[in-house]
Amino acid sequence: MQIQLLQTEQQEIKPNRYITLTEQKDFCDFLANFQVNPERLAKMRWCASEWERYHCSADHTHTIKRRYLNCGLRGECPRCSMSYAHQRAEIMYQWIKRNLADKLDFDLKINQITLTLPEELHELDEKIFAKMIKSFMKLQDIEAFGYVIQTRHSENPLDKKYHHAHVLTLNIKKNNQSLEQNDYYFDLDVMRQNWKNTVEKFAKISIEGNVNLHNEYASILRQKPTVMHLLAYVYRYSIQDLFEVQVRVRSINYLEFPQFEGVSLPSYILQIEDIGSKVSDILNESKNNFVWCGLLSSIRREELKGLISGYSSQLDLEGNEIAPIFYDWQTLEQIKKEIFERAKTCRDCGFLYEEIPFERGQYDADDEF
Repeated sequence: MQIQLLQTEQQEIKPNRYITLTEQKDFCDFLANFQVNPERLAKMRWCASEWERYHCSADHTHTIKRRYLNCGLRGECPRCSMSYAHQRAEIMYQWIKRNLADKLDFDLKINQITLTLPEELHELDEKIFAKMIKSFMKLQDIEAFGYVIQTRHSENPLDKKYHHAHVLTLNIKKNNQSLEQNDYYFDLDVMRQNWKNTVEKFAKISIEGNVNLHNEYASILRQKPTVMHLLAYVYRYSIQDLFEVQVRVRSINYLEFPQFEGVSLPSYILQIEDIGSKVSDILNESKNNFVWCGLLSSIRREELKGLISGYSSQLDLEGNEIAPIFYDWQTLEQIKKEIFERAKTCRDCGFLYEEIPFERGQYDADDEF
């Protein structure tokens, strides 16, 4: 009787599943309409349908760890793609927080700026686009930023190319031998004009009216959920957008023409015969990497470490140069290793979980959101 009570009250750690069983089935059923590799499709259907449970190696009454068995088809499986994006976001969040936000005497903000191009430039060479982004950041007096160039519209990922960039900035700038707070709240009218001028200069075209541009910011230390959302977005795969519109929000059904109370079909709806090749493209495309620039670039890492330390070359009273004192800068790999190792340890005592699961089973939808 005592043992049964203990088992009932025993806590269990369950990782985020991101997608329900029904959603995963619906998406796999959608993919089955096209010439998708049957073995890979079978893996996606199986993904996270089984689990393993692990005991703490020090005490079996401590919190149990559950692990869902995933297919690992990043870029094809929406569940594994979401898991990857959130994992990368957590690593990058900790990197920014520990190395910068925790060390500064002002509230470090992250700002997302979405830069779009006129329709006639959606085939623009990405190297030119990257130069445009860097030139625009200079006009805005932004010294610490990163960007990723994407070619699909999240609201219609199987449509024609839609070149745009998601830029993340931090409100820091160099002043002599230290860092100080930079702007994080911008005049959007000035920003739009600067981006318009930049596009016209590099593309050698004239643009009538305004350009599309989006901007939002959040505090690193006070608004982690919002910051995580911004970071996860730049690490996402396009397959997540296809899953969202086809299965989750059902804004587009690519298998049949939607009817909206007699309104004519939107011009962006694809012809049914083109969908198979478009799906194949999105399953096999490589994802553009997010790149840090300016003060946050790898080539300026030592300089940044010196600035954040507040170090400048000084002399003591006897004229001897004071040796620099740098704090322990944590690399992305160190943080990743720490997070992975923490996931293997018991939250109750800090000992490792056992390597061999004590139980395996089929997922029964006990923690669907």
